[in-house]
Amino acid sequence: MRIILLVQIFLLVFPSVYGQDRSDSIRNLTIKFPVTSLFGDLYGESMGIGIGIEKMIKPRFSFSQEVNYIFHVDRTSILSEDLESINGLKFTTEIRKYLIRKEVPESGFFVNMELKNIITNSVKKSGITAGGTEENEITRYRGVLTANFGVLFYWDPHKKSRITLELLGGGGLGYIKAKSGIIREIPGAKSDYSSANGFYPWINFDMKIGYILKHRKP
Repeated sequence: MRIILLVQIFLLVFPSVYGQDRSDSIRNLTIKFPVTSLFGDLYGESMGIGIGIEKMIKPRFSFSQEVNYIFHVDRTSILSEDLESINGLKFTTEIRKYLIRKEVPESGFFVNMELKNIITNSVKKSGITAGGTEENEITRYRGVLTANFGVLFYWDPHKKSRITLELLGGGGLGYIKAKSGIIREIPGAKSDYSSANGFYPWINFDMKIGYILKHRKP
């Protein structure tokens, strides 16, 4: 009976002590899952899954690296291309500054700079020849640099949980280089998707769910 009583007391006290320790600590390492990747690319019938790590490098400053795998889904829209397949990788590198000086652990409003590098290979039906329908293999590179404003919330108002949610939005400049596998002119073979080259404006929006892996004392 005494052992059972001690166990019950331990189970009641430990969560509050552990929670208080976390609330007084600084978030140091957070794993993140980009939710917006699931919606895919506006210009290709795709969606993605990804994972990232945010590391605090000094008070109110952090560095993040994220990787996403892009794959084909059978979904069309007004802007999307009719693709047979697509796969690729997206790398997102971020430097972030939290704006509220006394916010511990670092959360609340922030500003950041993001660099995205996106490489995809896709196959598209390009036209009908004497041998039948010809498929065009397209390699696309996109580089995007954006400045953003966002906010990071803890799952509970007391900041004792390990789960976070963040929203950010902004804009910047992108660059695209598309290489088409079909060189000769075929009706319908060329499009902006398969031959685009140059700079363009970019609007950025993202939502991420995070899980804190590690804290450190202030």
